[in-house]
Amino acid sequence: MDKESQLLTISEVSKSLNISKHTLRFWEKEFGGILISQKTQGGQRRYNYEHLVVIEGIKKLRDQGMSLSDIKRELHDTSKEERSNSSRIDLLAHRVAEVVKVEVYNFFKE
Repeated sequence: MDKESQLLTISEVSKSLNISKHTLRFWEKEFGGILISQKTQGGQRRYNYEHLVVIEGIKKLRDQGMSLSDIKRELHDTSKEERSNSSRIDLLAHRVAEVVKVEVYNFFKE
């Protein structure tokens, strides 16, 4: 199993990132739209690679003295930028598909 598809328990994340389980639960509430762990049927939290990246980012910003509200703003701005980039990529892919479709149509038309 590669590290990007591996799920970790809250204890494993706590130990590996040196963040208390209480803090992880708190951050999950505070950063609800950004940090949402997966849950087992029994309600236990599971974290994937993307969660770890977000948690490490929050920890780094906290260590730099940034407030939670500033971190939220920073993370929301980043996620908006990523959505914007995704939209631009989708638009470009659509345009490329249209050009290819026209070229294929013209090729078979001749």
